[in-house]
Amino acid sequence: MNPSSALRQVLSSPTPEALWELRADLLERNTPEDPRLVRIIGDFRAFLDHFATATSSRDLNHLASKLDIGAVGGVVLEQLFEGCTPRELAMRVLTGGISEGLMVLASRQYVRAQEGEIAALFRDTAWNLYEQLWQWTADANPELEAAERRRLLDRLTAPLRDVDTPPSVKASLAGRLYQVLLIAHLRRIVPNQPE
Repeated sequence: MNPSSALRQVLSSPTPEALWELRADLLERNTPEDPRLVRIIGDFRAFLDHFATATSSRDLNHLASKLDIGAVGGVVLEQLFEGCTPRELAMRVLTGGISEGLMVLASRQYVRAQEGEIAALFRDTAWNLYEQLWQWTADANPELEAAERRRLLDRLTAPLRDVDTPPSVKASLAGRLYQVLLIAHLRRIVPNQPE
């Protein structure tokens, strides 16, 4: 197989755009349609797109939360510079601090919601990959008993379902599994070509 630049990018640093280009390359070459390959490319693209969106949203919410925490100090400073009695100052700082503190708590809830969305993405990804890996391994190694195939695939996909696995590790594993499936299906439909 003589890989296109899009395929090289998908295998080295995958992006939704590279998968778009790979799909277009395959269509341009009039590569025979393989529903599993089409699904792998589509699922891989969707995973990368949703992961990038969710993590950038989470990062922005983290920043907003930090800015809200800084605003609490700003409220206190503002009150210190206004001329008022000690009792008025205490009341203003207390009411401003409570108000800003509630904003901080609210912004932290947005961060938690984003982390929940990322966890759901990995659960969905594990679900999709499990079925695709099952089908591929059943075709490639039909002698393997179903119970053993299940045991091996359960072990392979367990980090994607484990709440303690860091998102970066889950993303790397999911990406590698999609790449393996992609190569396996491309080898079946794209004839070997001299370099």
